[in-house]
Amino acid sequence: MSMQQIRENDLVRDEYGNYYKVVGIHAEGDTLKVLEVSNLYFETSFQYSAESLDQDSKTKPVGVFIQEQVNAYIDETQQNERPIYGIRDLMVNRIKVYAVDITQPHPMRNQTV
Repeated sequence: MSMQQIRENDLVRDEYGNYYKVVGIHAEGDTLKVLEVSNLYFETSFQYSAESLDQDSKTKPVGVFIQEQVNAYIDETQQNERPIYGIRDLMVNRIKVYAVDITQPHPMRNQTV
C-alpha cells in the first residue's frame, strides 16, 4: 500500500481505533508531505439534517444515527478496496498529520444551519 496514493475522503485510523477522514492533502511536487484529517464522527455529523432522518431514526438518539452512518462509511471504504491508513505508518513514512481544529466553524456549517 503506497502512502503516496492517499486521496481526500480516504480514512486514517489511530492506535486507539478512532477513524479520521482526509480533508486536505499537501504535496511538494509528486511527494505527499502533509495530511489534514478530521474525526470521521465529526465530519459525518455535518452531512445530515433533521429532515433527512427517517421515522425510525427520529426515535433514536442522534448519536446512534451518526454512528450507523460512520460504520456504513467504513464498510463502503473497505468494499471499494480503499486502504485504511494507520497514522503511525504515515508518520514512519515522514508524512505529517494534522487534525482539523473542531472548535472552529466547520466549512459546511453555512450549508447545514
